[in-house]
Amino acid sequence: MVAQNKKTEELCCFYVSDFHLEMILLPYINKKIEEQENIYITTENNLKSSLKILIERVNLKDEIKEKILNLNWDVQKNEEEMNLIKENISNIIIIGSENFINQKNKQINKEKYKNIINCYSFDEVKDDMDRIIKKHNDVLNNK
Repeated sequence: MVAQNKKTEELCCFYVSDFHLEMILLPYINKKIEEQENIYITTENNLKSSLKILIERVNLKDEIKEKILNLNWDVQKNEEEMNLIKENISNIIIIGSENFINQKNKQINKEKYKNIINCYSFDEVKDDMDRIIKKHNDVLNNK
C-alpha cells in the first residue's frame, strides 16, 4: 500500500478592516462548507458583530449563513483552546496580529490540517508583506 502524501497548504491574506477580511473569507468559507469540510477560526479580535451585519447583506442560502455565523468569530479566552480542536477539522483560519498568528502556528500540529490561513492586518505588516508571502504557499485572494 502506498502512503498518501498529504501536504498542508499554508495561505495568507491581508485585510484593511474587519469587513474587508470577512469579504475575503466568505467565498472561501462558503466553498468549504459546500464541500462539507470543517473550518475552525481562532481570532484575536471579536468579529461576531461585524460579521452579523455583513451576513445580512450577502446573497447566500439561509442554511449557509447560519453555518458561517456558527463558526467561532469570538475572541478565544482559553490558552489551551488549540489543544481542544476536534480531530476532524481540515481548515483552520487564524486572525490577528503577527505575534498572535505566530503563537497559534507554534501551538498547532500543522500536518493535521488541509489548509491553514493566516490573516494579517495590512496596517501592521504592510512593510513586511514580501517576507510573509514567502513563508506561505499562496495568498488567499489569489485562490
